[in-house]
Amino acid sequence: MAMDTYLGIDWGGTYIKAGVIDSEGKLLKKKIYSSQRLKEKEFFIFEITSLLENFKKYKLKGIGIGAPGIINVKKGFIYYLPNIPGWENFPLKSYLEKRVSLPVFVDNDANLFALSEVRLGAAKDLERVIFLTLGTGLGSSVIFDKQILRRENSALELGHVPISLGRNLCGCGNYGCIETFVGNKYLVKRFNKLSGKKKQVKEAKEIYQLGLKKDAVALKVWGEFSFYLGRFLAGMVNVFNPQAIILGGGVSGAYRLFRPGLIAEIKKQAMWPNLKGLKLKKAKMKNAGIIGAGLLAKESQMKPRLMERA
Repeated sequence: MAMDTYLGIDWGGTYIKAGVIDSEGKLLKKKIYSSQRLKEKEFFIFEITSLLENFKKYKLKGIGIGAPGIINVKKGFIYYLPNIPGWENFPLKSYLEKRVSLPVFVDNDANLFALSEVRLGAAKDLERVIFLTLGTGLGSSVIFDKQILRRENSALELGHVPISLGRNLCGCGNYGCIETFVGNKYLVKRFNKLSGKKKQVKEAKEIYQLGLKKDAVALKVWGEFSFYLGRFLAGMVNVFNPQAIILGGGVSGAYRLFRPGLIAEIKKQAMWPNLKGLKLKKAKMKNAGIIGAGLLAKESQMKPRLMERA
């Protein structure tokens, strides 16, 4: 008998990372698409339907999608994606289900990163955790009593907590959000401004490589990063009293450069009782977004059955 499997999709502005997982969360096959046209609705839907051809040998029971924005999880409805324009008020779940003949489930991508780490990774034995995905923006999720904190909307949008008035326009339309001080775009812009015409970079990973070589401008940028993110996280520690803060996403690749300053700033700003036992960790799971999306598809279909038995 063929085993049940689930298709997980980690959706970015210029890529789709997709894979099939089994019921234990093991990744069986993976595929990555890259295109600027993925921002277009019809092209995105076309690529999703094409994925099913690549995975047709598997007995797929559902599709999970991690979207980078604010989602009504029950309805699979996208309110909007701060860094991908044109998706406002779009019923992705119902629209896609008519085309693929499989149940579709949609959640915020940071929630699915957290789900993967809670079930299988760095937060497996923890009850209270703050998760941050450091990339183009700042994705976030909070685990409390081993459950993802949600209300009608998909996520606690910690990345859109304002820390400054009148500075740095954010993709959400407001000014001064924390993600405008720690996102990849900001880091590149900041480095290039400080460096002038001597050196110009296109990605945060270039700033990381320069930092390893003790480049003064790069080290200054990572120092500022540690300061802003540390002060912000100190506030979140005072609110949630987490056992751990877990960092993932592309910018977290520079962890060794910003970790010391980040820890120092959190200790400096947070209330000391909330620091007891607090750990700062890098995410453990490879392909966490894909696996978390697959787990969403699996667990969303398990819940109704459990309720029927009760």
